[in-house]
Amino acid sequence: MLKFVIRRVGQSVLTVFGVLTAAFFLVRLAGDPVVLLLPVEATEADIALMREALGLDEPLIVQYLTYLRNAAIGDLGMSLRQQSPALGLVLERVPATLELALTAFVLGIVMAFGIGITMRLSTSRRLRAAILWVAFIRQAVPVFWFGLLMILLFAVHLRWLPSLGRGGIEHLILPALTLATYELALYLRLFNASLGEEQKQDYVRTAYAKGQTRARVILRHMLPNALLPLITIAGLNLGVLLGGTVVTETVFSWPGVGRLIVQSVSQRDYPVVLAGVLVISLIFVVINLVVDLLYAVIDPRVRLA
Repeated sequence: MLKFVIRRVGQSVLTVFGVLTAAFFLVRLAGDPVVLLLPVEATEADIALMREALGLDEPLIVQYLTYLRNAAIGDLGMSLRQQSPALGLVLERVPATLELALTAFVLGIVMAFGIGITMRLSTSRRLRAAILWVAFIRQAVPVFWFGLLMILLFAVHLRWLPSLGRGGIEHLILPALTLATYELALYLRLFNASLGEEQKQDYVRTAYAKGQTRARVILRHMLPNALLPLITIAGLNLGVLLGGTVVTETVFSWPGVGRLIVQSVSQRDYPVVLAGVLVISLIFVVINLVVDLLYAVIDPRVRLA
């Protein structure tokens, strides 16, 4: 077990290092932030002075090594726009992102569980096919487009819910539903396939032979075994949700890390972009690591992989 933990932790560290390296070089493609920070009439001397003050006059490799050293101690510099610690600005937005992602995660699991059980308890193949097709059609619709449709219907026409911002639970419904329904097709397909595999097992035939009802066989015997793959994928998908809230936060003006990163990219605020990427990647890696370790505890065979 110890070797398994060390191997997974090492892989996590390498993943974070790779993400930080990619982010550092990719943000440079957005252009020179000095051009945005200085007025149009700025002279070459002004530009050179600003570039020196920001440390952008150093060779790229020197900037990269300095960035890695500072990231290791949690110092990601000051925001070029707000003149505040970049990491502090990102951490202020983390609760909003966690609130949205966790709500969508729980909502998606509950919906998949309820609909999946309904599909299995029903003897109608047409009903099961119709549910799956609706879920697949939803997954085929881009998140930003579905979010706009939700705003148009429930906020503009029906005026039931607010369309933008963060506040009470009514502000959370539309963005959470947008994310949760997008993941529903994946969960349903996995849950349905897992229950289908369990249905072929000998213990299921034995239970039916003893005269147990279909509902009892599914809920008491098949369900516990079928939940393990769903829980595993759902746990891994939670990290994806945390990183994938960027579009949803932008559409609904949700004040999370994703929206902050988008705004900072347009403003070429490199320190904030890099701090946001670091925080998101750390959360993603930690969640994946925890899921791996829990799965290894549940199924010892995983430790040999």
